[in-house]
Amino acid sequence: MTAKGIALERKRAALIAQITVERALLAQQGATLRPAALMIDRVNAGVNFVKSHPVILLLPITILTLRRPRQLLVSVVKGIGVWRLLQFGRHRLR
Repeated sequence: MTAKGIALERKRAALIAQITVERALLAQQGATLRPAALMIDRVNAGVNFVKSHPVILLLPITILTLRRPRQLLVSVVKGIGVWRLLQFGRHRLR
């Protein structure tokens, strides 16, 4: 084997060792992010479920309407007030 071939083999071995260390470090860092990734997956699954079953969003409104219609009216009025306040604040910031 030539000197160039031997140098390439040494470089290859050094690169393989470096890759092994970097993979271990990446696996360690990935393990710390796993709980966050699982939570994101759960939230994403919930959003996809609601997208495929939008009638579910009507359930709380229906229950509130049947049990306490006055409270629903108060909630709607408060919601409109908050929305108007946000719109006013956004307009003032511009």
